[in-house]
Amino acid sequence: MPHVIVKTMVLAALVAGLAACGSESDASGGGVPQGFKQLDGPGYTLAYPGSWQPLDVAGSRGAQGPKGTGGLAPQAAVGRGKVTAPLNLTVDGLKADNRVRRSGYKVVRDAPYHLDGAKGAHLVEATYNEVTGAKTTPVRTIDVLVQTDAGVAFDLFLRAPTADFDQAGLRKVLSTFRLKS
Repeated sequence: MPHVIVKTMVLAALVAGLAACGSESDASGGGVPQGFKQLDGPGYTLAYPGSWQPLDVAGSRGAQGPKGTGGLAPQAAVGRGKVTAPLNLTVDGLKADNRVRRSGYKVVRDAPYHLDGAKGAHLVEATYNEVTGAKTTPVRTIDVLVQTDAGVAFDLFLRAPTADFDQAGLRKVLSTFRLKS
């Protein structure tokens, strides 16, 4: 149990240290899909559906779509901070933290992820149940945890109700995530 607590604390430190800022643009070049807007953040770029609203929450930058199933909106956000632990421990900490905080959390894909410019990257796709009062909504998430040679950590976080995940275009959002050189 102490090992899980340490891993959870490592993840909490990474999340608490995330501080990103950026700007949105209607850039049409550089691999931005038609109908998407580009978010140009410190050290990364990301594109999201043009109808979504920008987010700037708790040191993360991203965008959020309209509310869908269960009153939950699809979201795409990137957090940025300093590397505080090896990538494998950061991944373990993410999973441990979510097992504690998310009802029915289940990892459905757990694999290394290739991202140009990254020292290492790892994708964790999972499902859980968002319980709001008497209502339960199945949710799907994708986290891509990234570390660079310069000691910068990124967490690309994609989330939507399971019923809306594919229609929200989050896999297309994932395909647009890039590190700046």
